[in-house]
Amino acid sequence: MKSILEYFNPVSLDRPAFEEYLLHQQSLCRHIDIHTPDQMPDGKYSIALIGLVDDRGSFSSEVSAAADAIRSQLYLLNSFPKKPKIVDLGNLKMGPALSDTYYAIRDICLDLISQDVLPVFFGGTQDATFGMYLAFENLKKKYRLTTIDYRLDCNFENYQNIHFLNYLNQIILNQHYLFELCNIGHQQCFEIPIHSDLLENLFYENIRLGLVRNNVSITEPFLRDSDILSIDISSVKHADAPGQVISSPNGFSAEELCQMARYAGVSDNTKILGIFNYLPTADIGGVTASLIAQIIWYFIEGYTYRLHESPEDQSANFQQFFVTLNEDHHLKFFKSKVSQRWWMEVPTKTEEKVFLACSENDYLQALKNEIPDRWIKVFKRLN
Repeated sequence: MKSILEYFNPVSLDRPAFEEYLLHQQSLCRHIDIHTPDQMPDGKYSIALIGLVDDRGSFSSEVSAAADAIRSQLYLLNSFPKKPKIVDLGNLKMGPALSDTYYAIRDICLDLISQDVLPVFFGGTQDATFGMYLAFENLKKKYRLTTIDYRLDCNFENYQNIHFLNYLNQIILNQHYLFELCNIGHQQCFEIPIHSDLLENLFYENIRLGLVRNNVSITEPFLRDSDILSIDISSVKHADAPGQVISSPNGFSAEELCQMARYAGVSDNTKILGIFNYLPTADIGGVTASLIAQIIWYFIEGYTYRLHESPEDQSANFQQFFVTLNEDHHLKFFKSKVSQRWWMEVPTKTEEKVFLACSENDYLQALKNEIPDRWIKVFKRLN
C-alpha cells in the first residue's frame, strides 16, 4: 500500500461544526485508516477511498473542492455492523497534464485490484472513467462498464481532447476487451440519435430513465455483472442534488441512486466505483455532498453482504432450469438457493461459458417463448 501513497496528498480536513460526531464511537471516521500528514497507513484493506481534484476535464474549476466536501460528510456517517477494512488514501495529485492523471488512475487501479482492494473514487469529473478503462484494457480480460448518466457522454465531432462530455468516444472506438457497455438513466430530450444507434448496433445497452423510475430493480442484473460503475451525480434530479455541474429538473431520486449503489456493492463483480461531477458552490446546504456520501455508504454496506457465488461453480447451491423455445434455441437458467438470484447462460462458438445476471422475469418471459433482449444482444455479439 505504501508504494502508491506517493500519488496522493494526505487528508487534511477542518473539524466538523458538531464535534459530538467525533466523540461517537460508531462514527465511520473512527473505523477508517486515514492517510494524514502524521500517518501513513499500511495493511491489508478491502476498500480504498480516493478523492479526485483534477478539474481540467470540466468547464468548472470549482470541482476541485468536491472531494473534501464529500469526505467531510462521509466521515460523519455511522460505521457498518460488518466492518470492512477501509483506507482513505487522500486526494490524487494532479499530473502535469490531464493525461497524466488518467494514467495515474490506471496505475492505482491496477495496483489495488492486484491486492483485491476495491477503489472508490469521488469528486473530479467523469472523464476519470477513462483511466479506469485503461486499467482494464491493460489487464487484457473481458470486462463490463456501466454508467449512470442522463446522457451518453459521446461527441464524435470533436474527440481529440478528452473531457467529461466525450470520454466514451475513446472507450467505444478503441477498446479491445470491453464485453458490455450499459448506460442507465438516459433522458430522451438529451439523446443524440447517432449515439444511441451506435450502441444499438454494437449490441450495448441504453436504459431510459422512465423504465427505471417505474421499477428500479430492473437495473440489478446489469449492476451485478459490472466491473466498473461510473456515476454522474447529474443523473439525479436537481431537487434532490442541487450541486451539479449540469442540472436538470428530471432524473433519479436520491433513494433510487442509493438503491442502485447497494446493488453494485453486493455484486461480486464490481471492482471499481466512481462518483463524479459534483459542484460544491451550487450545493445548497451541502445536500449533494451528503447524498454522495450516502451513495458510497450504501455501496460499502452492500459490499459487506457479498456472497461470492457464481453459476460457474456448478455447486449444489444452484438450481438449473431448461427452456426449449424451438429446435435452434435452448435456454439454460440458474437460480441460487442462497440469494434467490438468477443467471442465464449464453452459448458460444468455443467452450467458454458466458453467464449473464438476469431476473426471474427473464425466465418467465422465456417460458412464453420470448427470448430476453439482453440474451439476444450478447448472443449476437459472441456469434
